[in-house]
Amino acid sequence: MSLQSVLEAEGLQANIIKGAVDAGLWSSSAPSAASTSPATTSDPSSWVESFAPKLTSAKLLEMKQQFTKDYTREILSPNTMPSLRLISIAAHQESKKEYRWIPWKHRLTEERAADLQISRPQKQPRLEALGISNLLLDDPPTIEVNDHGMGISGVQRLLAVHDVALAMVGSAHLARLKAYSNKFVHLLSQRYDPSSGLRAPGILEAQQADCKLWQQIFALVSDKGEMASLLQARAKPLQIPRWSDKGNKGKGLGKFMVDAWKGNPGASKGKSEGKDKGPSKGKGASKGASGSWVKDVVINGETKQLCMQWQSGKCSRGANCAFIHACAFPKGDGTACMSKSHNAISHANTAH
Repeated sequence: MSLQSVLEAEGLQANIIKGAVDAGLWSSSAPSAASTSPATTSDPSSWVESFAPKLTSAKLLEMKQQFTKDYTREILSPNTMPSLRLISIAAHQESKKEYRWIPWKHRLTEERAADLQISRPQKQPRLEALGISNLLLDDPPTIEVNDHGMGISGVQRLLAVHDVALAMVGSAHLARLKAYSNKFVHLLSQRYDPSSGLRAPGILEAQQADCKLWQQIFALVSDKGEMASLLQARAKPLQIPRWSDKGNKGKGLGKFMVDAWKGNPGASKGKSEGKDKGPSKGKGASKGASGSWVKDVVINGETKQLCMQWQSGKCSRGANCAFIHACAFPKGDGTACMSKSHNAISHANTAH
């Protein structure tokens, strides 16, 4: 590329910046890039995401003091303190209550971010692909997340600095965040027998799992009333009143209606006429009913059974019957009559 073409490209660059200033897109009164982030808001109609605004030194110092006050056993050092960009992202999300998963490449400590900033080469603009956004915005220092250059200990450090960042801005309690990270690392570090045909998730798979988990957590936090609507109070079913009438006390409305449908509304007052027939059935049944006959008697210290068929004159076994042929009608003391001259069904008609 000749010097003239370079100058022409620089002139094109100057014209672009001058046009932006004239149009009011870049105000001369805006703070410099060294003090604050040049883009603090994002256009909803744009695909380009801007970084969170940079926290001031006073605000950062206030967060540190509050953190050490809330968690007296935690020590903030350069290798545990989140980087300024990471804590700015967390604070921005907390202020707007718009939580998003923070990628692992942005989870840096102050010490790690400083090392990357020192070791990274000076960025040279590519004039053949000139873009004003590339000249105004600079990429923040990030780490490379892959399956080869990172292990379980590296993942553990990324989760730990993320926990501190969220706790410092007040998004969650540090103990709950550590509980999540410990369980995540425990499941990630599982070892399987080679014969099982199973393997532990890779680093990139673990990053994707962390993203999905935090999306579910954020969905529960900012459900916008969906949880309240799903768990709202339900209407109780109407209680059917108990029917209380002179002839139907103690019976429900359903029973009363069934009796009325059968054409016998007075059935609740007693047994039916058909059930009153016979000496052994119905409300007027006496002790002669077969249900009241004595079935077992004690003879010479042995318990023996009385023949129930003989009591009604139906036993045809005669002397071969294994049961005793004697009257089973209960006397006043509850014992059997034991008369062999008559059975229980004719006891009432026999003189004693």
